[in-house]
Amino acid sequence: MKRTSHSGWIFVLPGFIGVLLFYIIPFLISWYYTFTKGVAEIRFVWLENFAELFGSSAFVLAAKNTFKFIAIGVPIITIISLGLSLMMEDKLYKFPRWAMLSPMIIPVASALMGWSVILGDTGIINKLITFLGHSPIEFFGGKYAAAVVIFIFIIKNIGYMSIIFTGALSSIDKDYKAAFFLDSASNIKYTIKIVIPLIAPIIFFVIILSIVNSFQMFREVYAIYGDYPPQCVYLLQNFMNNNFFKLNYQRLSTSAFVIIMGMSVIVALFLHFQKKSD
Repeated sequence: MKRTSHSGWIFVLPGFIGVLLFYIIPFLISWYYTFTKGVAEIRFVWLENFAELFGSSAFVLAAKNTFKFIAIGVPIITIISLGLSLMMEDKLYKFPRWAMLSPMIIPVASALMGWSVILGDTGIINKLITFLGHSPIEFFGGKYAAAVVIFIFIIKNIGYMSIIFTGALSSIDKDYKAAFFLDSASNIKYTIKIVIPLIAPIIFFVIILSIVNSFQMFREVYAIYGDYPPQCVYLLQNFMNNNFFKLNYQRLSTSAFVIIMGMSVIVALFLHFQKKSD
């Protein structure tokens, strides 16, 4: 038994060392920076960095935009992907899954080139608008930038989330539906009263995964607009990236710590409500 336990640790040790070196230790160093000032002469300032961070207009703007982005994009993805999964429930293996995953796996540069062909100043939609006698619309400009970024975020993630939901729906026993339809023929009531409670943990997982993926939209925003995008799409990642280039590690670490705490609170609240509903 001892040999077996030791051999298990040998398999676990490389992964644990990797997590320790690339995640735990950097996080502890970053956490240390949140309470200090200076580089050559480091001094503890405790919560001063947090006060300066929340007093920064750039951080407040980035936080508001990120919150709006998540509050609009994540519910839309969750609702539409669940709806698509319900419609494809009986045709789970007839629709090619690679087509649903393709927006997620296509490189950012290639995807943006495609979006430029569609939404660019000389793109397909603007050519059609011009043909109809109207002035072209600057979709990537300041007025429509937020809507376009949210739209790209939805298109990119909706197929992946739909596959997760279809997997959850396929695990529901068909007897539930047969028994429910003895009393009611409403698919909406069946979805609300039976399906949603049964797959509530998967819905929670999709919401958290969508929030995490929303932070990855920085790549698209940066590729389109660079370091300083329009104010409506200036996200927390833009704020952190700019502070990284300015070597302001204290502000960078503090903002990262705030994001981690915010995500932890969101996860804790979801777990609380899930446990309460169970």
